[in-house]
Amino acid sequence: MLGTNLYSGEKKSIIYVLGLYLSSTILLIATFFTSYYYYEREQFVHDEKEILKKYTLELEEKLSVLNESSDERLLYPRFDNFKSAIYDIDKHLIFSTIENIDIKNFKQNFFTKDANSYLISSLTPYYLGAAYIVIQKKSKDVDILNNLIYIAIITVIITVITSFFLVNIVLRPLRENIKLLDSFIKDTTHELNTPITAILTNIETIDSSSCDEKTLRKLDRIKIASASISNLYQDLVYLLLNHKTSLQNIDLNLSQILIERIEYFTYMANMKKIGFIMNIKSDVHFTADRKNMERLIDNILSNAIKYSNKSTVINIVLKDSLLSIEDEGKGMSKEELDKVFTRYLRFDKTQGGFGIGYSIIKSIIDEHNMKIDIESKKNRGTKVTLTW
Repeated sequence: MLGTNLYSGEKKSIIYVLGLYLSSTILLIATFFTSYYYYEREQFVHDEKEILKKYTLELEEKLSVLNESSDERLLYPRFDNFKSAIYDIDKHLIFSTIENIDIKNFKQNFFTKDANSYLISSLTPYYLGAAYIVIQKKSKDVDILNNLIYIAIITVIITVITSFFLVNIVLRPLRENIKLLDSFIKDTTHELNTPITAILTNIETIDSSSCDEKTLRKLDRIKIASASISNLYQDLVYLLLNHKTSLQNIDLNLSQILIERIEYFTYMANMKKIGFIMNIKSDVHFTADRKNMERLIDNILSNAIKYSNKSTVINIVLKDSLLSIEDEGKGMSKEELDKVFTRYLRFDKTQGGFGIGYSIIKSIIDEHNMKIDIESKKNRGTKVTLTW
């Protein structure tokens, strides 16, 4: 249906809005959590230091008592909630209840290692010859980084889900308008069928031999206008019904079909004094849907005529596995070429149409595994080449 193609633009809008919203939100979350992580880390270090300083004072008191003791045998103080070690002025170990610790390897007074916190403090006076005290305690069982990562993942998931809901709410009016437009185009296309058929049928029944030259010119204009309306009608029918119809792929004589379509557009070309230079090989065959091939050729030819300058020529070449149609018209810039298949996009507002021609061309060549190459230069013309 027509809306299906319109909704592709909606999907692009959703992706763009979501990308912008999520990237900015995730950046904000990352900034917040990074700041929070460093704050929690500093708070953790501060709390650990305060506890270790308290333990250091406890040990100093015990060492002071031992230093003043007259006993020959001294018993180094031990504590249930922390371990300790003392070093002399040269950082040589005097005594330790800590395993595998050497303060020469550590430049900071406070550090954590293997789930333990350490504090190195200087000692004056030198009780028992000790100049340094090292306190070790088990660190708080708090994994700040992992906890923050876990919370951040949950936050991002919630943000993604809510953003989808928000974007859908914002785009709901657009979606409803697209559906209304879809229905309008369907109804309009259906209503056009009868008058277009009547006009074309009655034109064919007019006896042109009995008309004077002035009447013939008017009749030619009516034929051209009718052909344009019929061509536009067929394009709209293709957009509306193409996804519902199955392809009837048969062996086609492309040479014959191409000549028929050129004859169909002869009236339109004559109005702008456009000639055709044809190099059409006989009996070029291709297996495809006949209506699709006619629609493909019609769109390329009508575009060539529409955008050609007056009194120019259109070169048409058909060979085995190749069809090219080249005009001497307005041409397109590189930026326009990049967007040429975008539906409803018109580069020249002075010309009629809805900007659906190249979109239909792209749809048909994709269905039949054909390739398209478009060469165009501003004010020089456009060459469309199909290969298969």
